[in-house]
Amino acid sequence: MGKNSGFCRSVNAALSEASGEYVQLLNNDTEVTVGWAERALRHFDDPTVGSVAPLVLRMDAPGVIDSAGQEYHICGWASNRGYGRALTPDLLRVQEVFGATGSSGFYRREALERVGGLAPMYGAYFEDTDLAFRLRWAGYRCIYEPASRVFHVGTASYSRQPDRFLTLISRNEELVFWSNLPRRQLLLAIGPHLAFQSVRLIRQTWKGQFAPFWKGKCQAAAMWRAVLNHRRRLADLARGPAPTDLHLSTTHRVMGKGLIWMTSRKSA
Repeated sequence: MGKNSGFCRSVNAALSEASGEYVQLLNNDTEVTVGWAERALRHFDDPTVGSVAPLVLRMDAPGVIDSAGQEYHICGWASNRGYGRALTPDLLRVQEVFGATGSSGFYRREALERVGGLAPMYGAYFEDTDLAFRLRWAGYRCIYEPASRVFHVGTASYSRQPDRFLTLISRNEELVFWSNLPRRQLLLAIGPHLAFQSVRLIRQTWKGQFAPFWKGKCQAAAMWRAVLNHRRRLADLARGPAPTDLHLSTTHRVMGKGLIWMTSRKSA
C-alpha cells in the first residue's frame, strides 16, 4: 500500500482483491496447524453462519488458550473466551459464540461485503468486536470450532508501544459500546458500564498509566459524530429496530471474571 495505513484499512484493501468465497484473517504473529482450514470451512454450509472462530492457543504455552471465540458482556467488556485457561471439555465443544477474534477468524466474504468490512475508525483492537456486532445485526451467527487450531503470540505489533496500546484499548472499547448496543440495552447497560470503567480507571491510575487511559476516553468522546453515523448504518443492516439475537453475556459474575482477566494482562 506504500505506507502503514493501519490494520483495518489494510484488511479492507486485501478483501477488495480477494476472490474466494471465504477468507481468514491471520495476524503476523500466528502459526496454523494441519487441517485448520478444512475443519472451520465446513460450518459455512449453513447460510446463517457468517464467521467461524478457531481455537487459538498461546505460542509460548501450547496447552493454554488465547481465545475460544469472543464474548461480549452488556457492561461493555469484550473478552476472549477461555483466555489463560487450560483445555477443558467445555472448551472443546462446537458451539455458537458472540464472534471470532481478528487474529485468526474465518469469514464469509459476502457477509463482510454486506456489513462493510472493518471500520477504519478503530485502527487496531476491538475492530473484530465491532465486526462481530455488525454481522450479528445483519443476521449472521458465529460458530466456534475447536478442531481448527492456531497458535498466537498476541500484541506483538504493539509490545514496544505500551502507552499507544493502552490508549487504543481505552478509546476503542468505548466506541464499540456506544456504537453497537441497541437503544434499550444501551440504556440498561450504562450503569454497569460506568462501574466497570471505574474499576479500570482505578487500576490504571494505580499502575501509573492514568494519562494514556484517560487520553483514550477523551478521544472516544471527540468521535461522537462517527458513533452516531455508525448507529444509523446498523439500523439499515438489521432492516428493523434491532437484531433478534446479539448473543451477549449478562452473567453477574462478570466483575470477578474481569478482575481475573485484568490481573493476567500487562496493559489492558
